[in-house]
Amino acid sequence: MRNLLLAICLSICCLNITYAQLRPSPKAFEKKWAKPETYDMAWYAFRDTTKIEIGKVSTRIIENKDQVLVITSVDMKGMKGTWVDSSSADKQTLIPIRHASYNAQRDMALNFGKIVTGFYNDKKQGKNTLINDTTKTSYFDSNMYPVLVRWLALKEGFTQKIAIYDYNPSAKIGVINATVSGVTSGTYSSKRSGIREVWIVDVNDEISNGKSQYFIDKANRKLWKQTIEAKGRTMMMVAIEENAN
Repeated sequence: MRNLLLAICLSICCLNITYAQLRPSPKAFEKKWAKPETYDMAWYAFRDTTKIEIGKVSTRIIENKDQVLVITSVDMKGMKGTWVDSSSADKQTLIPIRHASYNAQRDMALNFGKIVTGFYNDKKQGKNTLINDTTKTSYFDSNMYPVLVRWLALKEGFTQKIAIYDYNPSAKIGVINATVSGVTSGTYSSKRSGIREVWIVDVNDEISNGKSQYFIDKANRKLWKQTIEAKGRTMMMVAIEENAN
């Protein structure tokens, strides 16, 4: 009986560790993967079985002495202007510092801390909201977490809840979860690099209540592909390879 109780206790402890909420810290990610880079993804939507290109997503990662900066630019077909999001965080822990977002529909700036301050300017409604939101726990910026997924200590069977802060007046505001629900091994066929060994990472988040699947290179953590299912829509982003035929 004693051995049985011990086994149950150990199992519960392991489950708690596996699903513990990840927060910024020096051990939250593998720093060897966090390095300056620029990459482009073609963005597709599916209508029945037809794949339609709807835009391009460019990501630039910059490092300086103290901070890491992630800049994401989105160009949608048929729409004027580029949607730009930039997020800065502490280089050693990924504690968020600032998130700025500008597009044709709204502008937003968040200054992070225990109290999140900034503004949200809804251009369609002509409404500007000042932000003053008190948080009770540490978190990552929701704009940076897709990059963080690539930097995690991925392995077969890996699972992890990630605390993220998101500001969206039409949905949840505050600290919510993104959850890595599973990691498996697989392959991706690159036109330039051939067959690549990848981690296939399943992620759910409370931003859109959707799910994504990332195809991340095991050797260099390059993002080759991401599929997205949210609100009844299926989308996909694929790495743009220069000089690929």
